[in-house]
Amino acid sequence: MSIKKRDEWGILEATYMLSNREITREDWLEECFPPWGTYINQQMEEAVVPKGKAYLWWFGGPSWGMKTPSEIFLIDNYAGPSMVTRYENSGDCQSTGADRLHWIRLNPQVIDIWKFKRMDFLFITHHHADHCDIYTVKALLATTQAKFIGPKMTVGVLKGWGVPEDRIIEVKPGDKLSFNSMEVVVEENFDMNAVKTTVGLPKGMGNAFTMADAAVSFIFNTDAGNFAFLGDGTYDNGFFGVGQRNKVDVTILNMGHNPAGSNDKLTPFDAYRIGKALNTKVLIPDHYENWGCTYMEPDQLETTVRQNDPRMKTVILKPGALFVYPDHEDIGRYKYPDWQERFDWRKARYTLEKQ
Repeated sequence: MSIKKRDEWGILEATYMLSNREITREDWLEECFPPWGTYINQQMEEAVVPKGKAYLWWFGGPSWGMKTPSEIFLIDNYAGPSMVTRYENSGDCQSTGADRLHWIRLNPQVIDIWKFKRMDFLFITHHHADHCDIYTVKALLATTQAKFIGPKMTVGVLKGWGVPEDRIIEVKPGDKLSFNSMEVVVEENFDMNAVKTTVGLPKGMGNAFTMADAAVSFIFNTDAGNFAFLGDGTYDNGFFGVGQRNKVDVTILNMGHNPAGSNDKLTPFDAYRIGKALNTKVLIPDHYENWGCTYMEPDQLETTVRQNDPRMKTVILKPGALFVYPDHEDIGRYKYPDWQERFDWRKARYTLEKQ
C-alpha cells in the first residue's frame, strides 16, 4: 500500500515522514525544501482580487508578491541562500572597509519559485544579489512569460544571464508604465552601496554610474491605493521630492541594525523620516529580519512612529503574510493562522480512554 507523500499544498504528510525508507542527501533537499511547499504559490494564484483592493504577500527579507484585479507580479524576490561578499565586489564591504561580510540567512523560503503557473512581471529595484536574484530570474524565465523590469545596471546583469531583450524593460526615474489595473511610476532612489557594486556587470558597461543607473523606487498606483517600494534606499532629502510628486498610501522600505562603521540599512528613525517625507499613511518595514548581521526587532520602529506622528500607521508582518489593502491597514501586527476553524469539539478526545 502506497503512502501519500504530500497534500494539496505540497506539504509533506506526517504519515509519510514516519515511514521507513532509504534517504539520500538529494532526497532530503527535495523533500524538505522549500519548507512551505506551494502553499503561498497557490494562495497567490487562486486569489481573486476585487476592485478597490490590492493583495500583498511578504516572503521575508526584501521579497514581495503583489496581485491586483488584473496583474500578478514579484518585487525584489530573493530565493537564494546565505552568502559572502568581498571588498573587491561589494559596496557594503567598501563602505565599511571589511575584507568580507557574511550574510547569514534567517528567514524561511516560503514560496517555490519554480512552481508558479503565471507571473506577469518581476520588478527589481537594483542589482544586488538579494534583489536581482539569479534563482528567481532563471526560474521565471523558464516557467512563465514574465517581463523583467529594472534600472540600467540591473539590466546589464540580466543580459549577462541570458535574459532575452524582449523580456526586459529598462527604466529610469521619471518613467511611467501603464497596465490594465495599475500605473507604475518609476522614481528616484538613494542607494550608495548599489552605485559602488559593479560585480556581475558585463564587460563594456564601464564603472562610472549614476544613482539613476543603479537603483530606482517603484510606486504602484492602483484603485486600492498607491504603494511605494524603496528597495535598499537610505535616507536622503530627495525623498521629500518623491513625496511631493506622488500620492503614497503605503510605503515599504528596508530597516535594520547598523553596527558602528556601517550604513547598510535604514535606522528606525530614518525609516520614519522617509515615511514622513512621502506623507504615507502606512509604513511597513522589511529586510530587518533576514540577515544575521543586520537583524533588528521591529518594535523600535513602532515606538519611533508613535512618539513622532501618531497618525502614521505601522504594520509589522511576518514571512508568508498576506496583507490586504485597505482592509488590513489597522492590524498593527500580523498573526499567523492557527487553524481553529478546523476544530470540531464533537470529535475531540479529551482523555486517553477509547471513544
